[in-house]
Formats: sequence, C-alpha cells, structure tokens
Amino acid sequence: MEANLPMKIIKSTLSILLLLFCTIGPIYASLRYEASLTKDFTADIVARTPEKGNFSPRHIKVQVGQKVKLRVRNVDTVMHGFAIPALGIDAGELKAGKNKILEFTPTKPGIYDFYCTTWCSEFHLQMRGILEVE
Repeated sequence: MEANLPMKIIKSTLSILLLLFCTIGPIYASLRYEASLTKDFTADIVARTPEKGNFSPRHIKVQVGQKVKLRVRNVDTVMHGFAIPALGIDAGELKAGKNKILEFTPTKPGIYDFYCTTWCSEFHLQMRGILEVE
C-alpha cells in the first residue's frame, strides 16, 4: 500500500499543475493578445458614462510632430462621441460596443480638451479629458 503513495502524490501534483495551466493559460493568452492589438496605438481610450468611469485615460501626453494614433472604444451600453475641436478631430458617434481609430500629427504644443459629443447621461458634461502636446 505504501508503494502507491509516491504515485498518488505525483498524480495529484500533476492534476494541480494541469488545473493551474488550464485556468491561468487562457487568461494570460487573452491579455497578450489584447496587448498585441494595442501596441501600435499612442493611447487606447475607453469610453464609459461618467458614473461608470468616464474616459480612461483622461490625460494623454504626446510630442509635437509625433504621429498620434488613438483608438476610442465605447464599452458602454449607450452611444458616445469623441472630439478634440481645437485640433479639428471628430470621431462622430460611437455606437455601443464599437470603436474608431483616429490618426493625426499635432503641429503646435498646447493643452487640448477632448470630450464626448453625444448626450450619454445626466453627467455628460463631465465626460472630458486632456491631450497635452509638448
């Protein structure tokens, strides 16, 4: 009976390792996949109503003359918009679950406001952020 003890320990250890791999493996793979999708973006902006988190990030820094590539994702159940009026950037309406990619090259340093352009909640006017061009 004692001869089977090492085999039971090996089997239970392998079972635990397999369980950990099957649990952590898919999570790690999905995070790596998401990172590979965003590697070319200056910023990945997530849009939620202010009571659910607002724009994230809300402060983005870039350099003058640097090509900027923003992906604005609406992860909410309502429609949003996105604009940086001082730079002539307007993504228009973003339907729930959709995203838009905006590319531009700022030519002048400054602090530029971006905000939601579609009424999304009673706190809509708080849905804003800053693009800082150095």
